[in-house]
Parts: sequence; C-alpha cells; structure tokens
Amino acid sequence: MSPSEFTFKLTVPNDPEGATVAAVVAAHAVDYAQIEKAAGAAFVERVRGAVAQALKSAPGTHTPVVFGAAAGQLTVTFGSQSVSEPLPK
Repeated sequence: MSPSEFTFKLTVPNDPEGATVAAVVAAHAVDYAQIEKAAGAAFVERVRGAVAQALKSAPGTHTPVVFGAAAGQLTVTFGSQSVSEPLPK
C-alpha cells in the first residue's frame, strides 16, 4: 500500500448519512494520496453529492463504496458510478 496504490472498501447505509460517511473517508483518502488541498476539498464535495444522489435510488438498505488509487487516479466507486481525481505527479 502506498499513496499512489491502495484500495479500501466500506458499506454505507442508503440514507443521507451514508453520503456523509463516504465524504469523511474520501477526505482521508485525499490526505493519504497527498492531493493538493483545494483540489482535494472539491473532490470530497463531488463524492458527497454523487453518493447522496445515488443513495436516493439505491436498492436495499446498504451500498458498498470502494476507494482506490491506481493508474494515476483516486477513484471512489459506489454502485455502478464513480468519481475520480488525478493523483499528484
């Protein structure tokens, strides 16, 4: 595991708090990946909004969320959607 290559997973409830949890973990991923502060904050807000929207129509009671850095991108995947941010070079 390194700032440019990692994966971790969690499951969030399909309610508004699930988006908050995903955003908090995305903030930790941004810090670990050493993404610049302003770009990282914008990414976290994109994750929060996208996850919140997805959870409104998600089936079941929980949704898996995968946080991963690979191939120069930090990507958060939830359901069939994802949000990405370039990693620093």
